[in-house]
Amino acid sequence: MKNIIYSVIFLFLLGCSEKKEKIDRYTEEQVSSLHLGETRVMHTVSDSLVRVDLNPILSNKVFDFQKLVKSIRLVPLETTEKSLIGPINKVLATESHIYIYDRFKGGGLVVFDNEGKFIRRIPNGQGPGELSRLYDIDFDEENDQLIAYEHSFLSFYKPDGKFIRQERLPFGFYNIVAIPKGYLIYELPVQGNDHMRGFEQYSFWVTDKNFKVNGVGLSSSSIKVRYLWQRYIYDNDEIIVTQRFNDTIYQYDQSSDQLKSKYILNYNENQLPLKYIKGSFEEFQKVVKENDYFFFIGEYLETADFQFFSIDNWFRKSKTVIYGDKRTGNMEGGTSGRFNIEEIPSLAPPQSTYKEEFISWYIPRKDFPFNTKSKMLSETDKAKVRDLTKEDNPVLVFFRLNDF
Repeated sequence: MKNIIYSVIFLFLLGCSEKKEKIDRYTEEQVSSLHLGETRVMHTVSDSLVRVDLNPILSNKVFDFQKLVKSIRLVPLETTEKSLIGPINKVLATESHIYIYDRFKGGGLVVFDNEGKFIRRIPNGQGPGELSRLYDIDFDEENDQLIAYEHSFLSFYKPDGKFIRQERLPFGFYNIVAIPKGYLIYELPVQGNDHMRGFEQYSFWVTDKNFKVNGVGLSSSSIKVRYLWQRYIYDNDEIIVTQRFNDTIYQYDQSSDQLKSKYILNYNENQLPLKYIKGSFEEFQKVVKENDYFFFIGEYLETADFQFFSIDNWFRKSKTVIYGDKRTGNMEGGTSGRFNIEEIPSLAPPQSTYKEEFISWYIPRKDFPFNTKSKMLSETDKAKVRDLTKEDNPVLVFFRLNDF
């Protein structure tokens, strides 16, 4: 009996200790720096919401991808012993540099110039300027700095990847985008931000450069399934915000400091019922493998004139990709894109943009016929990739779309 009592007391104290450790992870000074008493909840504005009907596209199997492509340019990433990259999580392109966030040692960062010449790999480790548990990267154009978010820290680098400084953060999050007056942050309810005093249920935060939380929006408390995409904030022509399993796509307007509902996706013929994202991942996984349901996890890109959506269906073991012309409202897409290998390479779906271009990549091979025969590729680009093999780094493909 005495042993049982001691065990109960031990478990109670252990629970209290774990809870206290969770709360005390951030100091009172850090919590105070958030100025949560001044934080406002940003309610979304829906006066210009556009409904996007995806139902006709979801029945397509093959679409003519090549006819959509207006032009492409190739940027082979230089291959050296130090520059070898793993599977790519994110490509970030600026006027002068290309940054590759890959899965090297759980999250690595490689710096190339804008022609793909290797500059440096920022080392993984625990020292100043080294990376550990990398979550996201962005470029702060206002301050001309590369920023890398690791769990609990934000590291700052010169454009060529030389380390400047590191700041400890007063919260954890998932994605970050630098804006002139601060940062846009995407948080997940599982990030352990209990000290946010009620605001941890919101996914989207707006902070100043000192991480004072000015506003929060987009409650995500009803989403329990921990199935994540890599990015939920997209910054190109406009700042776009998505949420996993939420069919509304939002725009953040910096001038008015407002969140606007911009698009709502309609695919109600086979839409995943909401009740399955409120339970366990195991239940979700079973349902989507056994039923013909489509769901959106936040994969979206846009330029000034075009947009890209991606919709998952695990029952069909496929992903539907959709390109939209924002001016005409026309859409093209399907589960695979038709193309001529003598003209263009087989591309992964785009995962980034640069100005008017979408960015994708392919694994090179010496015997690809487009290396010599393509009329779409410039002779300069063909010469760049002609002798590359599958042992080389991927080749980035920047492509523009035709009006359609």
